[in-house]
Amino acid sequence: MFLAPDGDEIEITNAAAEFLGEAMPLDRLHTAGNADMSVALRAQLGNMGWFALALPETKGGSGLTAVEHALFFREVGRLCGPVDILAQSLAAHIADEHLRPAIVSGEQGVALVVKDGSRARLIGAADAVLALQVDQQGGCLFDIASTAFEERASLDIANSLRIGDLPQANRVAEVADDRLWQLGQLGTAAMQIGLAEVALELIVEYAKVRETFGRKIGSYQAVRHPCADMALRAEAARCQLWFAAAAIKEGRSDATVHLDAAKHLANQAALANADTNIQLHGGIGVTDEHHAHLLLKHSWLLGKLFGTKRALLARLLDARVES
Repeated sequence: MFLAPDGDEIEITNAAAEFLGEAMPLDRLHTAGNADMSVALRAQLGNMGWFALALPETKGGSGLTAVEHALFFREVGRLCGPVDILAQSLAAHIADEHLRPAIVSGEQGVALVVKDGSRARLIGAADAVLALQVDQQGGCLFDIASTAFEERASLDIANSLRIGDLPQANRVAEVADDRLWQLGQLGTAAMQIGLAEVALELIVEYAKVRETFGRKIGSYQAVRHPCADMALRAEAARCQLWFAAAAIKEGRSDATVHLDAAKHLANQAALANADTNIQLHGGIGVTDEHHAHLLLKHSWLLGKLFGTKRALLARLLDARVES
């Protein structure tokens, strides 16, 4: 696979889409209490082996690559999947042989840590007993089972938010390797592209049935042209994501450069497409009952994880790629 999935990759994509569509449909977010992974969903994902997709076989995983990792999280993104799915998957790579089975099976939940000055923001279910902090140098896994955190309101309905102090003495695993960051960046970029694709699909379907002045709105240039822009943004970001995933798989020296570019394009595509989707839907696009606002809020959060606009562009400014 280089710029498009084929063969077994398509089968994995279809299997993930079918499973996730039943396990966590987008409609769930219109009902209170469906943020994060539930205990049941975490167990289902663990039983299916999705947390260990890119984990080496020597560590009890499926032994697949960054390509399959990206394909799976693209499907997660299409359903505004909670961020703790990614945290759980990454934690499996850092945990030791004693802790890893509980993470891979979904028995123990993992929240994602985002630094907030001297404190930490935790994104994930309240029953998570582990917290994962990742940066470009590596990652740390903390035991937070006995640590109290303050609940905070979250703009993104798909994820809950807590804030507090990490118990530095309770580090249960640590690694100095940029691969963890790469998989996190690849996963969030893939989720963003899934969002961008769904936003396009929603407005295209609506444009086929909504009429104004006796004509379908899809017949007007004011709708067709923005839809074309949405399609172009999604396609450009998707192609860059596939290239970045293949570059990681092949061990290219410039893989991190392509990954930064993929995350930047994915952030742009998701946010712009989600916003355009709302605008073209008109009045219905700003209602709480519609999916449109879910995509926008989720894309804002994902855009802040594993590479923001300023950080990505700063690294890309002097980047070099293989000839």
